[in-house]
Amino acid sequence: MHRGLAALAVLFLLAHLFSLPPTLEDIDSVNFALGVQDFDVARHQPHPPGYPVYIGLAKVSTAVVEWIRPLQPSSAALGLLSAIAGAVLIPLLFLLFRHLGDDDTVAWWGMAVTVCSPLFWFTALRPLSDMVGLAFAVASQWLALSAWWDGRNPAARRMLLAGAVLCGVGAGVRVQTLMLTAPLLLAVLLWPGTGLSLKDRAIAIGGALTGALVWVVPLLAASGGLGGYLAALGTQAGEDFSGVVMLWTTRQARVAVDAVLNSFVWPWKDFWTGAGVVLVAVLGLARLAWRMPRRFVPLLIAFGPYEIFHLLFHETATMRYALPLVLPVAFLLVYAAAALGRIGAGVTAVAVIASSLAQTVPAARAYARDGSPAFRAVGKLMTGAGDDDRAGVIAMHAALRRVDEWGPGPGPGSPVAPAAGVVPLEAIAVRVVRPPHGHEWLALVELWRQEPKTMVKFLADPRRTDLALFDPQARRRFAAERWTFPVIPFVAGIRPGDADVYYMRPPGWMLDRGWALTAEVGGITERDGAGPHRQPSIAWIRGRSGAADLIIGGRHLGAAGDPPARLTLDSDRGPVDSWQVSPGYFFRRIVVPAGVLDGSGYVPLRVNSTAADGSGRVVPVALEQFDLQPEGTVMFGFVDGWFEPEYNPTTAQAWRWISEQGRLWIRPLGRDVLLTITGESPLKYFDKPPSVRVNAAGTALTQFSPSSDFTERITIPAKALAASGGIVTIDTDLWFSPAERGESPDKRHLALRIYAVRVE
Repeated sequence: MHRGLAALAVLFLLAHLFSLPPTLEDIDSVNFALGVQDFDVARHQPHPPGYPVYIGLAKVSTAVVEWIRPLQPSSAALGLLSAIAGAVLIPLLFLLFRHLGDDDTVAWWGMAVTVCSPLFWFTALRPLSDMVGLAFAVASQWLALSAWWDGRNPAARRMLLAGAVLCGVGAGVRVQTLMLTAPLLLAVLLWPGTGLSLKDRAIAIGGALTGALVWVVPLLAASGGLGGYLAALGTQAGEDFSGVVMLWTTRQARVAVDAVLNSFVWPWKDFWTGAGVVLVAVLGLARLAWRMPRRFVPLLIAFGPYEIFHLLFHETATMRYALPLVLPVAFLLVYAAAALGRIGAGVTAVAVIASSLAQTVPAARAYARDGSPAFRAVGKLMTGAGDDDRAGVIAMHAALRRVDEWGPGPGPGSPVAPAAGVVPLEAIAVRVVRPPHGHEWLALVELWRQEPKTMVKFLADPRRTDLALFDPQARRRFAAERWTFPVIPFVAGIRPGDADVYYMRPPGWMLDRGWALTAEVGGITERDGAGPHRQPSIAWIRGRSGAADLIIGGRHLGAAGDPPARLTLDSDRGPVDSWQVSPGYFFRRIVVPAGVLDGSGYVPLRVNSTAADGSGRVVPVALEQFDLQPEGTVMFGFVDGWFEPEYNPTTAQAWRWISEQGRLWIRPLGRDVLLTITGESPLKYFDKPPSVRVNAAGTALTQFSPSSDFTERITIPAKALAASGGIVTIDTDLWFSPAERGESPDKRHLALRIYAVRVE
């Protein structure tokens, strides 16, 4: 048995050595790599709570890797540490499961299912602390259980002391390990009948404290004392509780369901596989409670506290946090199958292992070949694309800032290999703008106001939508880097994830604070206390002498009995337009006369909103559409029958609902245009496909009945568009109201969820 465990550990390690990542990936991995270079918790090198034991081990693995292959990236050194921890866990899991199940067959197959599971196998490649922390925790659990079962044995007492020391030391690898180790250690110390003396218990407590002090004292010293460390920790805690969705702060049924699925089902990659594994594991839990309650209780103590902590306080979309929960699920799965005998346990385990590896090995190969999209995007940012090399400034979303900060550049002894394509961006002789999170677009607004001829390359997080605040005619995406394998469960919740690179010339217009062109931007406007009803919402227009067409749309957010709002549009040369809107949706086209926008650089257009009845009441207005273009340039807008922009940050999906009839305005250009509509499958909310008709000026352009997610391309003849004054109507024969279905108080008529509308 021992030789078999050793052989399996070696095979596991060898398999992972050929799949080590070529780049760092999650922001935590960059923080760890920076911490290996220069440990400074205040600068998030690494992020609080500091991980000093992990950083110490990473320094060793980095030195070894650099000695063997000087140009190997730090990602390989940190990944190697995870792979070694995964291999070490093979005998540790066998020993732990033998304690819990009192059966070598269950222990063997339970261990095998665990290490071959998608989340375990893949996490053993990632340059993160999860796998190393799990190794410390399982070692401590096994040693503590050894003392629980045989506390009168002097060897078991020594094992208890070792387990207590590992409990303290392990928290310096990953502090969450305490939820796996401390409750079990406390149970062993307090449980009656273990044969442990008061002296044994006192020594174990001292061992745990000593193990913690080994890293706590140096950590505080390196952080400038307790005050400096607590300041850094407080900053991180604030970010953790304000920037993520966790059940403790978002107490909704949907969040609870997602937490359970993310923690138990999705870690097995396929929904039905995960659901089946969990169902059988529940049967195993019942069988263990019935047959061996003495083993059932330690299992609950070993993993129950972490499970509760994880479900309540972790952002469960980051699935690597569920790694410790794979252990009891795999063990209980095999324990349930063992009711059919050894053959039943073996067949069940082999089936799950085969399914797991069939999905995980290809993902691991792609991971080793391609690395992180964010790092690939930085490489594209550096190399440029044709005329894009003229860009003198590089800017980025804050989520990608840490990727840029990672350096130094390639060279002997460098943690970044030339193949990784990453050096500090200043090395390519351009300025780099690194604005704070949430208001990145304002840095570009200020840049172009001061330097209206500057070309910009922008490193974008595709989950963000604030680039909608710039003239779409002035930006072009020349790189879209994506993960080349399924994100769930392998890198689910990773930050940064996918990445885009844009080339942006000085825009024809750009929007300052106070707009709501996307759901994300609208949320920022509300948090900032901005909007045209509070202070002018400014659009900066590139100076021009000629006339231009402007469209502006949005929503009067008041109730039916509230007074209308009076919107005014003015420039430095005086009033441009004024109009009144009632509660609900509005859309307006304005011809801006020649000379109004004359000037050098960028000139402002201001939008104000006041109560039309002169009462002075605050009438809230959201500005959801804006475009301004000279003659001959494509423009379109949502006239009516469309609802406000919505966004799901978890899926990074934006959309608008359309009612049973929605109208678009498309600027007639004297030539045919192509209208592209992308939407969700209507069968998610209807029993049959709807009939969708598109027409202009009574001319039927197309009719289609989507039964799945769809992209419909419609050519609109120039003659039909001119005859309709640019109005294109979309009708559907099916719609629903969530309120009538009892789903919510929402009384809107919803027909189709539209992801994108484009006109070319």
